Amino acid sequence: MDFHLLGPLEVLDDGAPVPLGGVIKRGALAHLLIHANSVVATSRLLAALWPGDTPLTARKMLQNAVRDLRRTLSCAPGSEGRAVLVTDAPGYRLRVDPDAVDLLRFRRAVERGHAEVAAGSYESAARVLREALGLWRGPALADLVEDGLVWPELAAWENSRLNALEDLFEAELACGRHHAVLGELQAVAAAEPTRERLSCQLMLALYRCGRQTEALAAYRHRRVELVERYGLEPTREMQRLERAILAHAPELDPPSPPSLVDVTPLPRADVPRVDVPRTDVPRADVPRADVPRTDTAREAPAQSRAGLTAVGGRATRPRRLNESTVEHKRISLVWVRHALEGHGHDPSSVQEALREAERVVREEAARFGGTMAHAAGPVLSALFGHPETSEDDAARAVRAAFAMRDRFAGRGAGPAPMGPGPACLHVAVVTGDAYLLFRPGEPDTAPRVMGEAADRCFRMLALAPQGQVRVCEVTRRASEPDIAYRVGPEPPDGWEAVQVRGQRHATEGRRTAGPLDWTARPAPEPEEVAAHAVL
Repeated sequence: MDFHLLGPLEVLDDGAPVPLGGVIKRGALAHLLIHANSVVATSRLLAALWPGDTPLTARKMLQNAVRDLRRTLSCAPGSEGRAVLVTDAPGYRLRVDPDAVDLLRFRRAVERGHAEVAAGSYESAARVLREALGLWRGPALADLVEDGLVWPELAAWENSRLNALEDLFEAELACGRHHAVLGELQAVAAAEPTRERLSCQLMLALYRCGRQTEALAAYRHRRVELVERYGLEPTREMQRLERAILAHAPELDPPSPPSLVDVTPLPRADVPRVDVPRTDVPRADVPRADVPRTDTAREAPAQSRAGLTAVGGRATRPRRLNESTVEHKRISLVWVRHALEGHGHDPSSVQEALREAERVVREEAARFGGTMAHAAGPVLSALFGHPETSEDDAARAVRAAFAMRDRFAGRGAGPAPMGPGPACLHVAVVTGDAYLLFRPGEPDTAPRVMGEAADRCFRMLALAPQGQVRVCEVTRRASEPDIAYRVGPEPPDGWEAVQVRGQRHATEGRRTAGPLDWTARPAPEPEEVAAHAVL
């Protein structure tokens, strides 16, 4: 039996999901797992499960949840010796094997990776940290957060994840893989503008990739933001880095190119190793003198070893993970969150509304050539680029997002299953690299999506205004020939997709502000493109 906290709460019995029931039972289990092998007082559990006013029957409901949890743990064949819930005054203790909890495995791996970075063992550190970050399936306890249970521990976990990412980037840069990590660095640095270590790493990666002006622009952008928002100047380290870039300081040069072929196996078998098809990589027994000295030859294997970076849109070979199949590829991801307003507290009404919402997302995704991914409560998702990657994945994803929003609002081609309309809907579209996880017994058409693209989509969904379709910068660039956009904030807030070019239905009945990006016009002439770029 395995317990997953780094994503929606999940319990697996020999690889098969275990039903956990309602929010009280799931919340109690999650809080006991957070403090695994320690006594958690009953009063502390009650405060965690009912952050506001505690109902009079709360203690009885908690006792029922504990009884059900014991039954669930004892009935599972794989639970023997892995997890036991005992009463231990003044509360309860969940005795669990640390290897059975992804959070505890993540902490150990991060500590090891940090120590190896400090010791200068960068290759080993990069492998360990990639494994640790691969345990994340999305925001921690995302399903409980959606139900209103937001605990201080979650912020600490997210900070630990960002620290691990910074250590990973440092190790990758020290190994000379600046090209491989640049895309991920740009996305993470944009989402975390206050972390100056990330900003310095981004500047260094841009400089080593031959983009000195962009490295200096990144420094100026960060300095303006710090001064205007906080009244602070950048740290001395960032200022020294800017001066070193201006002076083309030799210490900024990348290290010697890494070995073309990495044959060191991963230390754990339950974490996917991402491999790029070997057609463009020389065999290990070919002498180095016969290897073409081109950037492509040097970068391809580096990209294949960077589990959090782009691989040029090509799908990697599926790997086995606890009897599950994992595929790493470039996709466009649509996430839709519905507030379920107007359905009250009747469970049957809410369940029916969720089924109708899933039907809408599934039908519209299929209509535009996509597939519905694994659903998590009111957050529904569809992906484009599975099983085959196409150049128009991003455009089809945005068109599908329009169609989903219109169906929810009662304006689309199909029936309108949800009454409240677009004010209750949040939509985000992100294009990037992701892991597709196919679990035993689940259809291949509904994989679980995790990794960099899923993380960015979750953040954008949280910031997306109601009733709008928000997209990332990569999606906007890829779909711009087909989709009109409103000039607006840069990522992570995202760009507002207004309508399909040549159509007017997407904005009818809505008052909007700000200039449109060539709305309802034919393809612009080169002079118009230049003028719009200036605007």
